[in-house]
Amino acid sequence: MRGEQSLAIDVTRVDVRKHVLTRPPILSSHESGWENLGLEHHIQPAYESPEHYSTNYVLVIRIKCQLELERWLGECHKSETSMPGDVAVIPPYITHRAITVEESEFIALTLDSELVAKIAHESVDPDVVEIIPHFSKPDPLIYQIGLALKRALESNHSVSRLYADSMATALSAHLLQHYSAPKHCLQDYRGGLPKHKLQRVTEYIIDHLAEDLLLGAMAQEVGMSRYHFARLFKQSTGLSPYQYVIHCRIERAKMLLLQSKLKISEVASIVGFADQSQFTRHFKRILGVTPKELRRK
Repeated sequence: MRGEQSLAIDVTRVDVRKHVLTRPPILSSHESGWENLGLEHHIQPAYESPEHYSTNYVLVIRIKCQLELERWLGECHKSETSMPGDVAVIPPYITHRAITVEESEFIALTLDSELVAKIAHESVDPDVVEIIPHFSKPDPLIYQIGLALKRALESNHSVSRLYADSMATALSAHLLQHYSAPKHCLQDYRGGLPKHKLQRVTEYIIDHLAEDLLLGAMAQEVGMSRYHFARLFKQSTGLSPYQYVIHCRIERAKMLLLQSKLKISEVASIVGFADQSQFTRHFKRILGVTPKELRRK
């Protein structure tokens, strides 16, 4: 990916973004002194952006109108019908480009990668978890945070750094809780699933953890038979689809237990386990402690 980035534009610096988008933002936090978070409100004409990337996290929030667009995240491509409230999540160094044929309005939030790493270090193991790219999908919390920051900036350009930093912390925890996966899943294994299919099915699993994930549905998501999918998935990740889903559920449960006051039974249900005893058994097998013991630490 780093070789591909040499051909892409690094838009981490504000002044470089003029080479990617046609118009400057109509609202920006650039002069507000925010340290870990940036906001730009854009209304852009139809455009085709060159390939670009950031060293920080970028959250693209659709507001107002429905929009048809083509989007590329790394090697993955998707034709999107992006609705108001939809959010695309673009991690650091993931290349991105988009094509639209009509005017679009969106908020771009940039989130400092070091802040996310710090919060991951405090609550999970950053060496085994990473946030993966996501195409546009509804996310009410990110949408509401984006709108709240926009309104605050419109009414007062000197929005307190504490307010912005609090929002940045909430966004970091939300990304780690809902958009992360075991890091080894994105390694480039020879003979396994193509990278774009591995990323697509990983995204599908993360988005549907609370549901009764079926092998057939996962295979269908990447257009493969169940047999070939299961075999290639294990070659790529070292785990069967079932084992991988269990690991993802346990990682999300760990974050919920550390970051919330939810009951253990509630956490078990949220991450997709049928009952608390099943959840506790898998939790101790994978992490070496029970949920109760984790909270006592």
